Amino acid sequence: MSLKSKVQKAVDTAFDKLKDLSVSATFDNKVVSGFDFGTGAIQSTATSHTAIGFLDTKRSYLNGIPVTKTVLTIKNDPLVSIDRYSEVTINNKTYNCNISKKDEFIIELTLSGD
Repeated sequence: MSLKSKVQKAVDTAFDKLKDLSVSATFDNKVVSGFDFGTGAIQSTATSHTAIGFLDTKRSYLNGIPVTKTVLTIKNDPLVSIDRYSEVTINNKTYNCNISKKDEFIIELTLSGD
């Protein structure tokens, strides 16, 4: 068994054992396919992807101002390009998301919004 297979199995096992603490995250985006010059409308298709992940919230202070940082960790699915999504909905709350760390096994996204 290769090292990559061992690490992937460990990641899968960790996600399985912690599934009671996980959240369902739905990534939403519109993919623009063109522009209709006759009507002036943008032609787009809505896409979405649902993943299971874990939220981590850290509170700190920056120059005396309270700062909250929320991170969502999900498994990296090579069949899905998370880079194309800019919003994620968790527990009926929508956040903007940016990839902060990504490797072959997991993706960490920094969330901002309400």
